[in-house]
Amino acid sequence: MTSQNIELSRRRLLQTVGIGAGAVAATGVLGACQAEGADDEGASGTFAYVYPFDTTTQHYNAAISNAALLVAAPVAELFLPRPAIMNWDTHEWIPQLAETIELDGATLKVTLREGIKWTDGNDLTSADLVGSLYLQKLNAAQGTIGWDQVKTVTADDDLTVTVTYTEAFPGVEHGVLKTQVLPHARYGDWMDQAGELVAAGVVQGDAEQSALSEQIAAEDFLDDGNITCGAYKFEEIGETVVTFSVHSDGLFADQVKFDTVKVQKGDNAASVQMLLNQEVDYSTQVLGATDRETISAVEGLKEISTPGFDGIGLMLNQGRFPEFADTRVRKAFMYVFDTEIIGEIAKGAGGYYIPATYSGLPDPHAEGLFDDVDLEFYSTDHAKATSLLEEAGWAKEDDGWHKPNGDLAEYEIVGVEGWTDFSLTGEQAMQQLNEFGFTITYRNMPDDGNQWGAWGAGDFDIAVRQWANPFVPYVYGSWQMAWFTDNANTADAPGMAIPTDAVETQSVGTVNVDDLYLKSQKGDEAEQAEANKQLGIVFNETLPRLPLFLNQRVSFAIEGVRVKEISAGEYELNDVYFDNPIMVRILEGEIEPA
Repeated sequence: MTSQNIELSRRRLLQTVGIGAGAVAATGVLGACQAEGADDEGASGTFAYVYPFDTTTQHYNAAISNAALLVAAPVAELFLPRPAIMNWDTHEWIPQLAETIELDGATLKVTLREGIKWTDGNDLTSADLVGSLYLQKLNAAQGTIGWDQVKTVTADDDLTVTVTYTEAFPGVEHGVLKTQVLPHARYGDWMDQAGELVAAGVVQGDAEQSALSEQIAAEDFLDDGNITCGAYKFEEIGETVVTFSVHSDGLFADQVKFDTVKVQKGDNAASVQMLLNQEVDYSTQVLGATDRETISAVEGLKEISTPGFDGIGLMLNQGRFPEFADTRVRKAFMYVFDTEIIGEIAKGAGGYYIPATYSGLPDPHAEGLFDDVDLEFYSTDHAKATSLLEEAGWAKEDDGWHKPNGDLAEYEIVGVEGWTDFSLTGEQAMQQLNEFGFTITYRNMPDDGNQWGAWGAGDFDIAVRQWANPFVPYVYGSWQMAWFTDNANTADAPGMAIPTDAVETQSVGTVNVDDLYLKSQKGDEAEQAEANKQLGIVFNETLPRLPLFLNQRVSFAIEGVRVKEISAGEYELNDVYFDNPIMVRILEGEIEPA
């Protein structure tokens, strides 16, 4: 993985991500908040992590998380915590800065832990949380689930914050509870302005919001250092190593077992070398099959693997090529592919899995949902692919497949430079389609941030892209990714240009995906289950994206050098980039020095 920032990260699938299911009632489970006894209890040793930070371009203004040093990295849980993070297996909130969390209808009450201090000596108070939430609310893209519904944020006392929503539905609290809390002492002026603008009805994109964003972007705090309230604080910042030490007044500092955490600078290639030399204990870099084979013999190496909630597939541009609107053509593509080979080449053994159902959902979501439904399973069948294309009016000639209008079927697949799994997926898809008789070329777009706009603008024939959703462990996030991400269907942002208001199917007739999506998100339990089943059936038949394989999340640890044992424990379904299980267990004191 080359970057983990919010605006430009390769894992930033969209600005509006589906979230949440289930009411919230959580209490503190991780013990005390500060660490007068950290040294007395024998905190010692070093935990080393590798991540591609850049001190020449990044700064200490955490209000711009995508450009602030390590703020968007998994390790940020150790120094800039949130009210809560989630156990992706049980869907339960794990209180962090929050002592208690209670969601009652459209009212969320968060009580912060007492005694936590920022590294500037100030107490953590409700003013910090209120201001952080208003900054997030103001800058959230319109349509962002949870933030659109925030109505008011108020401080009831020094430690209690009440958030009211315009409506209640499962997951409405997700954005608030996952907000990185910033100190009012530093960001208070911006926080107060944000609160006033939100109260006045200003939203992202309005002139007032843009003006405040420009103010924030102009400050880097490089002369002032970092202010944090987590178990660890910045100790030393070098070009290649950032060192953290225990912050005795920080959250859970009395529980952590390491007195030092080091983050080594390293991209994929550098992380491989560091693992080979046992210089780091943990890496969340996405490594291909060759790199994984290279490090396989390292003493103490451990692969931590869990089924991911997202996968890699293809987007077809129906606006540019109307023939893609025919579901028989989309199905034919799926029957051409040998997805096992694509996954093996792109991710290596153990780095991917083939979905049990081609319903648009990862296996953890699909399990049990379609037991009484006969879904089509797409495996390599060139005879079936040929039959489907011919039925759709296509013809195979000496120079390849021709469309119903007689034109040669020529398309370009685009990936992203430096995204190895994307590139290898795209190249292998090209090869398999060409072997079947299509005329396909492949090109990588530069990884300069413009790929996000290109996808939304529909500037592609066929694009390698994610399907399902890695951000949150809930079903309707996958539906949003399937039909609405890179598919705005506007003049400026047509994306895939797939209609969602009236989708024709043979099995269930014409359905309104927009309405079904809302039911899957906001309906009662029975309505959600039925909507999810219907959407899975529609996805399986119409294939708004071509789902090639799902990611098996693999991170890498070395045991026995500096660290006794590294495992995900009860958080084995947590994504390594969001609610990272190893960082959670470090905070719990469950990971110890060797």
